Amino acid sequence: PLPSGGAEGAEPLLQLREEQQQLELGRRRDQLREAQQRLQEVALEAQQAQLKRLRQTSQRYWEHWEGLGGT
Repeated sequence: PLPSGGAEGAEPLLQLREEQQQLELGRRRDQLREAQQRLQEVALEAQQAQLKRLRQTSQRYWEHWEGLGGT
């Protein structure tokens, strides 16, 4: 029997496990990046909506003043 067979047999398994962990980390990193991008997009959209609302409000405000004849 080969005494070294056991150790050599374990090597590829360890390597496989490491590769799987690397893949797993890579996948998680991708997911994180996607989530961050989505968050930024949502934040931007919210900001734009807020600006739009502000613009509409100020417009209404000025129209109201002009309607009162105050310039």
